[in-house]
Amino acid sequence: MLKFNFHSHSTYCDGKNTLEEMVLSAIDKNIKYFGFSAHSPVPFENDFGLQENEISNYLNETKHLKSKYKDKIKLFTSMEFDYIPIISQSIREKAKEYELDYFIGSVHLVASENGLWFTDGSKQETYDNGLMKCFNGDIRKAVGAFYNQTIEMIENEKPDIVGHFDKVKMHNKDRYFKEDETWYKDLIMQTIEAMKENNSICEINTRGVYKGRSNDYFPQTSWIKELANKKVRVTISTDCHKKEEVDLLFEECSQHLKACGHKEVWYFDGNWKPISL
Repeated sequence: MLKFNFHSHSTYCDGKNTLEEMVLSAIDKNIKYFGFSAHSPVPFENDFGLQENEISNYLNETKHLKSKYKDKIKLFTSMEFDYIPIISQSIREKAKEYELDYFIGSVHLVASENGLWFTDGSKQETYDNGLMKCFNGDIRKAVGAFYNQTIEMIENEKPDIVGHFDKVKMHNKDRYFKEDETWYKDLIMQTIEAMKENNSICEINTRGVYKGRSNDYFPQTSWIKELANKKVRVTISTDCHKKEEVDLLFEECSQHLKACGHKEVWYFDGNWKPISL
């Protein structure tokens, strides 16, 4: 099957390899379409996002690599934008300003009256401590805020790709809630409906599985089936942070999508197009 990956990170943000090292690995693994998607700058000190003073360098280097390797691979410039109400500028406007080929919208930080709840990262205690600080330990309120923020992003910003939309489950591990609880399923279905209504592309993200942080993809299998039922467009992403990860579980995910009822998956060659599974 045609191989592609539109969600990748490099040393410009929290990745471990340079842009060129990622490209060379993608070529070696026979990937035909590859997107650079640095974590966007955020308006506070951090060690995971592209820094404001590096934006021009990032954009210029991706442009250079597109030309250098044009006979071997189709490369595209993107960013994975954090959607954070109130403190974020319009991510669609920023994508236009940077002249990106497409952009990913994700929620990693959930806004509350008591600060930002960081739901990602490698440390479970960060998730737990933030839940207590920002939502006084009220998981239903916290998770509701996560999905409401995601839906708001989909409706207001209309990102090309919605990133790992159920990643709030990663550090939960059935401790605070079960994914078959009615209130949780209702939030999932509202989010899927928002993607359907706004013609979003939902990424099926393999990173949680190959990193051992999840026993299923983001989103998990039940929701992958619902996406098929609702005919929501999907793409496969490895969310790679190292050159070795550029195609991890791509083939397995393709087969899984087919088993879950999907007939096609979407890729980008300047325009979004479907390819049969």
